[in-house]
Amino acid sequence: VLFRSRKLSKLHHPDLVGEVSREIYQKIQRAYEVLGDRKKRMVYDIRGEEGVKQFELGQNDVWQHEIFSSIFGMEHKNFGTMLGSNVNMIMLVGLSDIYSGAAHSVKLSKQKFCRACRGTGAASKEDFIPCRQCKGSGVVTQSIQIMPGISTQQQGPCPKCAGKGKVPGKPCATCSGTKVTKGSYKLGVDIEQGTPENYDLVFDMEADQSPDEIPGDVIFTVQSAPHKLFTRKGNNLEMVFDLTLRESLLGFSKSFNHLDEHEVEIEEDGPIQYNQKHVMADEGMPVHHVPSEKGTLTITYRIALPDRLSEEAKKKVSSVFE
Repeated sequence: VLFRSRKLSKLHHPDLVGEVSREIYQKIQRAYEVLGDRKKRMVYDIRGEEGVKQFELGQNDVWQHEIFSSIFGMEHKNFGTMLGSNVNMIMLVGLSDIYSGAAHSVKLSKQKFCRACRGTGAASKEDFIPCRQCKGSGVVTQSIQIMPGISTQQQGPCPKCAGKGKVPGKPCATCSGTKVTKGSYKLGVDIEQGTPENYDLVFDMEADQSPDEIPGDVIFTVQSAPHKLFTRKGNNLEMVFDLTLRESLLGFSKSFNHLDEHEVEIEEDGPIQYNQKHVMADEGMPVHHVPSEKGTLTITYRIALPDRLSEEAKKKVSSVFE
């Protein structure tokens, strides 16, 4: 689509074909601008051209107040009133999925624009009347206080009609004029190998859709679920390995299955002290975005002593230390 826009832009450029094509050229340039910006393109898919204009107006409001904040030392606030709230959720993911990478599907409830009226709230295209608040202009003027004693006049979209200049006269039978309906949908979430703890996965504009707002983001904060064998410490792993008294004194050769089921062999010569540690390189978590690199695995030995010894066993143990 962008390639076609560039091609059409050259075809209708006023310098090549004259002023008669300037209006067409400007429309092509506008389409190229919107389609070339990922967020504007998403807004257009949801709200159309009017939504893009409101989105740009909201961005401009934020920019203006950032300037005033830097000049007068005010605390910055988000004045982009057209942007909806984000949805933040904790996502517990199994350690094996973070180790190997996995695809998850999350079912969410969501408010979406009514399909019957396409989010207009009206029974049909003809069932609209002029907005009384803005008198059909779609724009209202507000006085905004910059700091005590200083205010500025600012124009913005009418909150009653969302900048359209008209409101439904006869409401939609499906949504009763609310413009939205409730439903559920599935969101695919890809967990990459080595995804860091408390890492945010952001899905732009996937939050609730509302008539007067650009949808906020859905944000999943990834946290590893507890594992029966391994504990994660950044890119490293830790585990506790239980030994018998015999193994701690004489040494041992054993193996265990890792998070992706590959077998890890471990061998020690005795004696082994309680809480003694064994560090294995490249057996930790994959490094995020560089999965060929891995952290370390630290094994801490615990020694399981018998609950009791028979008299004969006590004599045999005692003879070892004589």
